[in-house]
Order: sequence, then C-alpha cells, then structure tokens
Amino acid sequence: MNEVSIRFTGAMMLSLLVAFVLTILPVPEKWSLWRPEWLALTLMHWGLLAPKKSSLLLAWFLGLLLDVIQGTVLGQHAFGLMLVLFITLRMRPRILKDSLFQQLFLLFISLGSYLLINLWILGITGNTPPGWSYWLTVISSLLVWPLYHYYMHIYHARKKPFE
Repeated sequence: MNEVSIRFTGAMMLSLLVAFVLTILPVPEKWSLWRPEWLALTLMHWGLLAPKKSSLLLAWFLGLLLDVIQGTVLGQHAFGLMLVLFITLRMRPRILKDSLFQQLFLLFISLGSYLLINLWILGITGNTPPGWSYWLTVISSLLVWPLYHYYMHIYHARKKPFE
C-alpha cells in the first residue's frame, strides 16, 4: 500500500478534531448504541494511508482526552485507541490498498479488540452493559467505513500526471 501525501498542513489534525467532535456529540439514547467509533475509524484511515505521519502517542493523547470528557476510567480509551492504531500499522503491509474486504476484516479485528478492552474495564468497575447491544457499534462502524474512508480522501493531495 503506497503512502499518500496530505493536502495541507494540519489535515490530519483537522480530521481527528472532526472525529473527536462526532464522538462526543450528544445523541438520543437509542442512537448512541449505533454510533460508529469515529476516532478509531479516523486513526485507522490515517494508519493505512499515511503510516509515517500516524502516531501512537497522538492516539494515546486523544484517548486520554476522551476519557476525561466522558468521565471513564483514565486510560481506558487511550489504551484502546492506541491498540487500534498499533494493529492497523502492523497489518498494513499485509493488506491491499483497494481491498475493501481486507480493510473490513482489519476494522473488525481492531475495533473488536478495542471494545473488548472497554467491556473488560466496564466489567471490573461494575458498569457492564446489558445484552449484546454493546456490540452494535462494531456493526455500524463496518457499515460506515466504505463511505467514510472514501470521503476522507478530501484531505489527500491529488497527484498530477507528468506532462
């Protein structure tokens, strides 16, 4: 998979800021079960297409910020988002750039690990969510990924053919 060039300085930060706002945006209780993991999707996108510019430290910092804002155990989302980016960076050389099924499988594995860690921490603290509805986030993220990944290309510079 070839690395892409970023359209403007700060494009990655802008996309992560938008994803962070989408993550903390209040939604009705029924919809919150289906909310995609926007930060994880954005980190995975940048991990796939610009691995040299992706940072585990930035993922950890964003997770800590999310922990503080949501009032969860400090480090819960930080470790999870760092794990998502780490799995993406490690598996990146093994997947094809345009293979949607390989990307969806990678997303399933990394988001599943992230949510499993969160579920484990919620269980330890006595806040275990009831039933299987906790896992609807993975389904919604898998459904949103093709369009989200496609529209994230607005942050990439277009390559002009040699004249």
